Amino acid sequence: MYLMIGFAVVKLAQQMANPSNDHYQVGLHLCRYLLATCRYWLVYNGLNNKLLVAYSDSDWGQDHEHHKSTTGYFTMLAQGITSWLSRKQKSVVLSSTEAEYMVLSDCSYQLIWTSNLLCEIGFDIPVPYLYGNNLGSLFWSTNPVQEKKSKHIDIWYHYVRDAIEDDKIKPSSMYARPMWEDGTDKSCT
Repeated sequence: MYLMIGFAVVKLAQQMANPSNDHYQVGLHLCRYLLATCRYWLVYNGLNNKLLVAYSDSDWGQDHEHHKSTTGYFTMLAQGITSWLSRKQKSVVLSSTEAEYMVLSDCSYQLIWTSNLLCEIGFDIPVPYLYGNNLGSLFWSTNPVQEKKSKHIDIWYHYVRDAIEDDKIKPSSMYARPMWEDGTDKSCT
């Protein structure tokens, strides 16, 4: 829910220089949604076995103006969302696997930071899971061999490999669970 609101607000803000009636209608729809859901709140379930998990997704090249993908991820602690991000990626990528690999790496920073914070304040937590929905990007993240098709990816994004190698996170496919992350990168309009 929060991810979709943030995405819609950003998309509307991009049209402020030349808004149309359609943008006005979407803005009104967003306001009506916020008014109808103002009494909703996050609920945390401390009895859940999955203490800390993260879900990531990317849409490959859906921005037809700049040809950049949108990155989206969120982390959950005790079944409640604790952090989220939805933004345009910094560079144009050549495949959906690259876009998904980049979001896996971005998400792993937040996941490891949250895990380290919880450990520092005294919680003994298991290694958190990082869920992704692109098998190619999951393969790249667990395979230290430089593939011909991944050679050009900036070293910055290979952080996820080190994190997996050091057992700081566990990568997993999202195909066996509900697709909650679909609000992270999909347009609301």
